Amino acid sequence: MTLDAAPASVVRQPGLTAVMKGQVYDLDAQGMLTLYRQHGPNFARRFDGAFALVLFDEAQSVVLAVTDRVGSHKLYVAHAGERVTLSTRPDHPEFTGRPYNLAGLASVLVTGSPLNGLTLHEGVQTLSRASSYRVEPGGMVQQPYWEGQMAQGPDTRPEAELREELAELLKRSVRRRVEGLKGPVHLSLSGGHDSRGVLSLLAATGRDLHTFSYTQGSQPARSDTRVADALAAQYGTRHEHIQAYQGDLLATLRRNAAWGHGVTNFCDEVDAWDTLEGQSITDLFTGDQMFEMHAYPLTDLSEQLIKRHIEPFSTLGSLANRLNPGVSPVLESAWTAEVETIRASAARFADPFQQELVLVADQLLPYRLLPWRERYAGRFARIHSPYLDAAVLDFLYRLPPDTLAGKRLFVDTLRELDPALYTVPLARSQGYEADWNAELIKHREAIKEELISGPSRLDAVIPPEAIRGVLDTLTVTADGGRSKLKQQVRQTLGTFRHSEMGRKIFGLAPLKAPPITPATWLLRVLTLRALDGDTGRR
Repeated sequence: MTLDAAPASVVRQPGLTAVMKGQVYDLDAQGMLTLYRQHGPNFARRFDGAFALVLFDEAQSVVLAVTDRVGSHKLYVAHAGERVTLSTRPDHPEFTGRPYNLAGLASVLVTGSPLNGLTLHEGVQTLSRASSYRVEPGGMVQQPYWEGQMAQGPDTRPEAELREELAELLKRSVRRRVEGLKGPVHLSLSGGHDSRGVLSLLAATGRDLHTFSYTQGSQPARSDTRVADALAAQYGTRHEHIQAYQGDLLATLRRNAAWGHGVTNFCDEVDAWDTLEGQSITDLFTGDQMFEMHAYPLTDLSEQLIKRHIEPFSTLGSLANRLNPGVSPVLESAWTAEVETIRASAARFADPFQQELVLVADQLLPYRLLPWRERYAGRFARIHSPYLDAAVLDFLYRLPPDTLAGKRLFVDTLRELDPALYTVPLARSQGYEADWNAELIKHREAIKEELISGPSRLDAVIPPEAIRGVLDTLTVTADGGRSKLKQQVRQTLGTFRHSEMGRKIFGLAPLKAPPITPATWLLRVLTLRALDGDTGRR
């Protein structure tokens, strides 16, 4: 058993040893073991934290692996005969020597990350959230300790009372996370609802708060960067701009491979995390949450899947033709089967908001968003997500489903908590994503020489000449700035089209999965090649 945890995360009592990656709140490690002695495998439902845990009970001859409610820290497992290998590292040597798992590989090519507990390696699975697993010879026996499902009878109190309770829960969640921390706390600040809410809640604690935002090139007035500047000034935090991409595409690809380990989306701002790692950051707060459902009920499950980035194989379009013809149908079949399994898990519920909540809780958070947190910022800092507090989640599952539409109750609560919070308007654009199409063209020859020239296990699925062919098809748009302006106008119109006013004028707009662009496909494929080579292992 291996966990990439500090020695201080090992705690012992007579006959009992636990190794933990992450942290728990309102409880010390000895208290956690005492709860286990009292309640057995269900002990994890009695405390809150962001963790992965392996517990050795010598008296009962039990080895127990435990995940937190949202799957913030991953445990990966593989079986070989009676041998079980369990690790927090997806690049464990006993995993990486295995052949590709074609469903996991297809998931990465189509969605950017392996969903539904998949990994890139055959026979290696990600343990599900909110579960205790008893390790047996040749297998794992799962026992969920927290279901995380909407109540049969939702809370019918007036919304004013619901907002009051949520406000107290949010304040308590932040207080318990800052208690005992030493030195400044840091917040990744953007221009949306979520991080500004954490900004206000942290500022109210009086802690030394440092904020930062990513930047790239010139910034429009309502970009995340500019709005974050105004918010930081309003709340008096020390604020810093971090360059998202520093111009070396090969280094960016290698960092994504070495840090993401094939279990995360391509990180546009990986260079920023490289910079932040050198700043002695110990505790980082984030705005990850589960309150955001679509603005109106999505009655078509296919739209639900698209909304949560679970796209069909067909979104590869003509890029599917670049795959090995003998392997492409197998990849499509494997991924389609996974999508149908995910669809069936949501179809158990009749209410569209509950269906969407299942997809967020079981797919989006544990396999898309939180692995990205763990593998990039989590390499050097403890990650705190106050909106994912256990008491906040229990409250969320009692809510009438329609209060989740468009974050209505959540946003109204933030406004009541801090009436000045929305003095600064919301951002309209990111402002830090590089033009990856142009960067791929700029570094095209270096990519061919350094990332495609040598052999790779990926060659059997995507031949090197196919990757070169896609690289050679990339072109620079002739109208330059006008093209970017056109894209911004289209994005603004799309936002309006899906707004309440847009729906009144034009009716409901169907959600369609956009085709994967050649640049996006190349970033995913080249990261896989870097991961498979020596450059990705350093």
